[in-house]
Amino acid sequence: MEGIYAIDSPSKELTMKTTSILLIALIFACSQAMAEQADAPLSWQAGPTDVTLSDQATLRLPEGYRFLGPEETQAVLKSMGNFPSGSELGLIAPAKDEDWFVVVRYVDAGYVKDDDAANWNADELFASIKEGTEDDNKRREAQGIPPLVLIGWEEKPHYDAQAHKVVWAISSQGSQSAGVNYNTLALGRHGYMSMNMVGDLRDLPQLKPHVQTLLTNLNFTEGKRYADFNSATDKVAAVGLAALIAGAAFKSGILAKLWALLIPLIIAGKKLLIFLVLVVGGLLAKWLKKKPAPVPAATPPSP
Repeated sequence: MEGIYAIDSPSKELTMKTTSILLIALIFACSQAMAEQADAPLSWQAGPTDVTLSDQATLRLPEGYRFLGPEETQAVLKSMGNFPSGSELGLIAPAKDEDWFVVVRYVDAGYVKDDDAANWNADELFASIKEGTEDDNKRREAQGIPPLVLIGWEEKPHYDAQAHKVVWAISSQGSQSAGVNYNTLALGRHGYMSMNMVGDLRDLPQLKPHVQTLLTNLNFTEGKRYADFNSATDKVAAVGLAALIAGAAFKSGILAKLWALLIPLIIAGKKLLIFLVLVVGGLLAKWLKKKPAPVPAATPPSP
């Protein structure tokens, strides 16, 4: 026997060939199915328009932005390898060619108290997030997965007490490039709305204005606002604002959920992983560049 690639018998050789053929067929079938779904027209709403987010809030979508509804958003996320929780209300993408997207979610967590916002320490908050990431890295390294290294705050958490909205951005270094998760929370009477933007760290100066515009244009409807809270009847969330930030950092973002899909693929084989990552990356660009399906012209009545 010479090396690990030696074949002991014709039956083993036949088995390996059969397995290889089946694996190639499986990969081809998966990529074909994903490509067919990517080619299907998506029902984008183009700005300027008002988008209703469940029965909780309204988003004034400016010109230059597009919005995808909840069902199609969840279908797209599934095809990208994510596991939607059902809280997704939509996906926002630029109308022009830019490499970012935002997932909008509503979490019915209860009324989130913001009294700890005045006292939080950004360095301690980052240390808490980093500690949680290091614990995750131990599990990654045990399975041969490169660790996720946090770089730091790109924008420290800051809370607008009048609007009841918080913004923060944190960057990380992956094995190939640096990325950034821009996170925003808008607090309401019964829960919170989150808009998580995923993009490349190199594009950070271009991402910031988009985040501010979208957050400013997001408002809870009357009766659902933070100020409408009734302590006698409404549920209070189990965690405060600081804990919400620490728990949301990366763990609730798309990139973190993508890791859950990649772990078994890495274990199965790096070549398969690389292939699927390339497929998913190409489909994402394809989805973001899709135009709304054209509306057929009306047929004039016969004379």
